[in-house]
Amino acid sequence: MLKQGRRVAGGGDDREPAAEPGGGPRHRASGRGTGPRGTGPRSTGPRGTGTGGGRAGRLAGQAGADVLSGPGGGRPAGEVRRLLAVAVGMALLVGMLTSLYGWTVTGLSPHGLPVLAAGPAEPARALAAQLSDAEPGALRVTVVADGEAADRALRAREAYAAFVLGPGGLSLHVASAASPAVSEAMRHAMAQVAPNADIPVVDVVPNAPADHVGGGLSAGYLPMVLVIAAGGVLLARATPRRSARLAGLVGLSAAAGTSGAAALRYGLDVLPGSYWAVAGVLTLLGLSVAGTVLGLGARAGTAGLAGGFVFFVVVAALSAWSSAPELMAPPWGTLGQLAPPGAGVTLLRSAAYFHGAGGGDAAAVLTVWAALGLALVMVGDTRGWLGGGTRGGGADGGAAADQEPAGFPGIPLPAATPVPEMPGAPGSAGTGGAGRLPEPARPGGGPARAASPTGGPPAG
Repeated sequence: MLKQGRRVAGGGDDREPAAEPGGGPRHRASGRGTGPRGTGPRSTGPRGTGTGGGRAGRLAGQAGADVLSGPGGGRPAGEVRRLLAVAVGMALLVGMLTSLYGWTVTGLSPHGLPVLAAGPAEPARALAAQLSDAEPGALRVTVVADGEAADRALRAREAYAAFVLGPGGLSLHVASAASPAVSEAMRHAMAQVAPNADIPVVDVVPNAPADHVGGGLSAGYLPMVLVIAAGGVLLARATPRRSARLAGLVGLSAAAGTSGAAALRYGLDVLPGSYWAVAGVLTLLGLSVAGTVLGLGARAGTAGLAGGFVFFVVVAALSAWSSAPELMAPPWGTLGQLAPPGAGVTLLRSAAYFHGAGGGDAAAVLTVWAALGLALVMVGDTRGWLGGGTRGGGADGGAAADQEPAGFPGIPLPAATPVPEMPGAPGSAGTGGAGRLPEPARPGGGPARAASPTGGPPAG
């Protein structure tokens, strides 16, 4: 009697087919059992190394794994390099951001700060010359007719402060809502210039009573920008479909705008004025920040997402959210106003305190960035780096109709390169039809008879 498991050369098992419950032999499917194990289409693991199954295949697979893992059986060298690059890169980024954010507080000094000298012509021009010569380049002094003209200019955000020569002497007019840091600096400067004089200070546009030093808005604005940028990253990772990305972007921006305005207006009470005006500004800020991050991710994948997020972390430090652009060394203050964080805080103060005055340039900057982000989303394609073609659907790929093309409308996407089929795989051309196995050879040398379509005996 033959043994059920007989060891053969090459380490494989030449096992006899098991008997069917009815007593007859169980036939093996065509293409299986006619050669050494591990040589067919299913040989994807260590046993499919061409040496047959069993111990020899396992030993060969283990040897290949040892080669991939490098000397000593440790982690692959490529993985170690990536981990080292991440650690070194994050260390450099932390050091740079710490220095940058610290410098925006400790390195503040006026550079062309716009102020006014108001009063009769000759005394006002003499005062303007004195202010300009006190620290060359620090102040940009403009002469106006009187105190009322100076107050109108402050309400229009044309200047931060005004030195007014009136019947009662010299007075300082400020608009602390434009920049509490500048107003406080002007008060200290006047006290140092005339320590024994009692110079009255008039706050034409005061900051919110609950935020008289401006710390509440400053503390709440920066986290809002960073959270919106992180939301753009999450949107890009959530879906590859263009319509879903656009809907998520609009929803995220509207939600961030309404919730942020409610927190600043009612929760912290640091922004007066219209709630809807503040919500509109924050919604536009969300479209510009999250849209840019999402669009960069759509075009450049993970590198675009990381680069977009780091970009907004850096430019947020240049936004002068707690001071004024003119207090930063050029050209950093101007560059900060050309990015969404800087333009957003400028437009936010204009909408809350000045009825929109002085916010036209900031609104244009935010609109351009929002349009750029939407354009990048429209032409981007995240399906490649998300690892997806179609999601879901049946075996015939019926869900492809639900997957919108990510290219720009009217520009066809490049056709995918067909993947060659393995010889002998089910459904390949060499099998005579999809899902059909090759016919086994007959003992006489001819092809086996085809089975009847009805499942009966083979046709003659």
